[in-house]
Amino acid sequence: MAECNGSDPVIGPGRSKGVVMRHGVVRLISWRTRWRIYEYVRNSLWIVPFLCVALAVAAGLALPTVDEHTKTTIGIAFGSDAARGVLGAIAGGMITFTGFVFSILLLAVQFGSSQFSPRMLRRFLRDPSTKTALGIFMATFIYALTVLRVVGTGSNNAFVPNNSVSVALILLLVSMLMFLRLITRTTQGLRVAAVVGELGRDARRVVDRVYPDPAAGGDDEEADSPGLPGPMRTVTYNGRPGIVQSVDSRNLAERARGAGAVIELVPRFGDLIAEGSALFRVRGDGRHVIDDKWLRGTVATGDERTMRQDPAFAFRLLADISARALSPGVNDPTTSTQALDQIELLLRQVGGRHLTPGVGRDASGLVRFRYRAPSWEDFLSLAIDETRHYGEGSVQVMRRLRALLDDLRESVPEFRRPPVDAELALLDSAATRVFSDRSDQLAAAASDRQGLGATEVAGHPPPWPAAASGRPGG
Repeated sequence: MAECNGSDPVIGPGRSKGVVMRHGVVRLISWRTRWRIYEYVRNSLWIVPFLCVALAVAAGLALPTVDEHTKTTIGIAFGSDAARGVLGAIAGGMITFTGFVFSILLLAVQFGSSQFSPRMLRRFLRDPSTKTALGIFMATFIYALTVLRVVGTGSNNAFVPNNSVSVALILLLVSMLMFLRLITRTTQGLRVAAVVGELGRDARRVVDRVYPDPAAGGDDEEADSPGLPGPMRTVTYNGRPGIVQSVDSRNLAERARGAGAVIELVPRFGDLIAEGSALFRVRGDGRHVIDDKWLRGTVATGDERTMRQDPAFAFRLLADISARALSPGVNDPTTSTQALDQIELLLRQVGGRHLTPGVGRDASGLVRFRYRAPSWEDFLSLAIDETRHYGEGSVQVMRRLRALLDDLRESVPEFRRPPVDAELALLDSAATRVFSDRSDQLAAAASDRQGLGATEVAGHPPPWPAAASGRPGG
């Protein structure tokens, strides 16, 4: 049975409240707080540069002291005036260079996010290359200033920390190399193929984690859970409005087992919840063994969705890229077909997995926690409908959609084919409605994995009886 691993792989399992021993570390903070700290560190642009600056200050204070007590020179010997000139040029140049590079970089990233989806901006800024480059640039500036203060000062007016100055030159060289890497990474990373390819790879990893089991039957199978008669209580949300991002399903299942209860998460991942909204329904916990505050601490909210437990968000991003490419202001159906390539891979993967309502199991295997998960129809609609709607006038997009749906129909289990057939019927209807000319209808009804230029059956009408099916050409 498919089930969500509610404990984030980075945060790991742990009790949501109280003192918990894990790997010898005493944890005194809630699971939700640990999630927020992790997300903040992951998305912050200043933490890596701050650490680099701290190391630069430490090195700038320590290395000149080492130079005072050693005669060995690892680089070039400088006079005091030359050392001041070199360090001053490095410090002054690097701060100007850093501002210039990141002004241009932020403009490029903003432009890229506007071309793909505003929800992609965080993914661009999360790139480790960006944080590392900013850290090295600032560290070089701070280090040069810190070493400059000791040149020709103190008891020996002729003292020059040659090794420290050489390290500043090495940092300058590293900064230049990092600049080239940053430019390469940014320019290559903003290509359509790179963006949708990376997004597709991340999404497939999420699907593997959330839906690990192959499809074995209908999606209406119910997981085993104990029958628990008795009253059901509702736990409401308490806090600022936010999007449901993640939930600690493992600890919810274990706590429910200890209380002899079953817990249900009311909102879906990606839903907006506000003060007083229903958050959990608890059945079987007649004496309120499970504290409401503890339950609220197992749900992480934020200002936007994440993919960690929400694979539907990957479909949302790819569908956004495809739909934006088909807008009149952009009019780029080839970008839409590239997004459809990744959508097809994801649909084939999801279509072959066991999709049940989300569950969390206790150590004995019984379902103790439930949440609402997308169905196969939900995934298919999210992936296809907007592109079909906005791409109705594009022969290229309609041909690529048909190839996607035809291939998908052959690859998914039999019980998942009716929704695919329904999407094919909608595509046929769109072709008939948009194109009045028979030749245009036939062109739009062909199956072409490249959109245009690779028709599956070149020069022949589509293989269906027009009168019987009502498809284009009738």
